[in-house]
Amino acid sequence: MVELKFEGIEKLNRALSKAASQFPRERIRFLQQEAQLVNGRAKLNTPVDTGYLRSQWSSTEPAGDSVSIFNNVEYAPYVELGHRIFAWGRDTGRVKQGEHMLRDAIDQSADQFQTDARQILARIFR
Repeated sequence: MVELKFEGIEKLNRALSKAASQFPRERIRFLQQEAQLVNGRAKLNTPVDTGYLRSQWSSTEPAGDSVSIFNNVEYAPYVELGHRIFAWGRDTGRVKQGEHMLRDAIDQSADQFQTDARQILARIFR
């Protein structure tokens, strides 16, 4: 008969309990931090005519595992995604390409998301 003896189980249990208690607060902190990062980059990616579109980027408070970043300006989707150009009620056949302000902000932030997530996990399991 082979006998196995594990040491440190109590220490592991304490570390896991500590992590479980800190996780909800850290999740909210992470979501707020990442929303702020993407929001700032979306603003920088937004073309400026009057500055109104750029100034209207916002985000919701974290809810569960998500946060929403949005711009409520009525023409924001046309600038983000592009649109066809009309003149005097008829289609000119020309297309204005989208600026992809938000999409690019998310892409630009991907590496930072991973770095920030690792830092939070390291802090929880210290």
